[in-house]
Amino acid sequence: MHTDTQHQLPAHLEVDHLVVAYERRRALDDISFRVAYGDRVVLVGPNGAGKSTLFKALVGLVKPQSGTIRIHGMPLGVHTDCVAYVPQREDVDWRFPVTVADVVMMGRFGRLGWFGRPGRADRAAVEHGMELMGVAHLARQSIGDLSGGQQQRVFLARALAQEPHILLLDEPFTGVDLATQETTLSLLDALHDQKVTIILSTHDLGLAAARFERVLLINRRLIGDGTPAEVLTHEHLSDAFGGQVLTLPDGAVLVDQCACHEQDEILPKVER
Repeated sequence: MHTDTQHQLPAHLEVDHLVVAYERRRALDDISFRVAYGDRVVLVGPNGAGKSTLFKALVGLVKPQSGTIRIHGMPLGVHTDCVAYVPQREDVDWRFPVTVADVVMMGRFGRLGWFGRPGRADRAAVEHGMELMGVAHLARQSIGDLSGGQQQRVFLARALAQEPHILLLDEPFTGVDLATQETTLSLLDALHDQKVTIILSTHDLGLAAARFERVLLINRRLIGDGTPAEVLTHEHLSDAFGGQVLTLPDGAVLVDQCACHEQDEILPKVER
């Protein structure tokens, strides 16, 4: 999947002074960060902070007003298939009449083009992705007939079939069962071992602190970038979530999730 040259790259992904606006309202305001080859990063922030907009900018679905995005040192668009994006389930029209196998094969379109015929390597990549995510037995099922957890597994299988260097996952644990969440986390561990760069967004601050080494905290602008201990502080969280944060006596941080879209959530104490 990866070459020796890729292992030598100092920065896998570079975002410089990125600005994205919708009808003159800035969704992202002067965002800059670097992600090195094989890093695993969690993106957190309140609902409406621009997390999904950032992912869409990274795959060319929205056009920045200004700023640059570089992958492997090259401008966005040069690489057609090395970035895989798994959107939020609510962003997908599940009524579209396609089978599970069809959806997973879409991960090969960057190599095939829309009218290319899949070859042996393409079919093998699709089978491998479905088997890893435990959906091979559903290959002929319509995607709309599956449960939320099964649909999420199919989209992860599509991303795996793409054989990406960078994997973007937008709120992958929302509306899925615990088994799918654990399968996804195990998959992320395996991909991390293979030096696949991973950026995942979540509203679950406890998960962010427990399972990721680096946190990007945003609310339209970049508020914090570092380890959970460095970023998930009362000061930074108050800045991001509008002051709806309480530090408990044991060092845990309580965030009012009405600033996101879930129930109140406690972030465990992070060793400093």
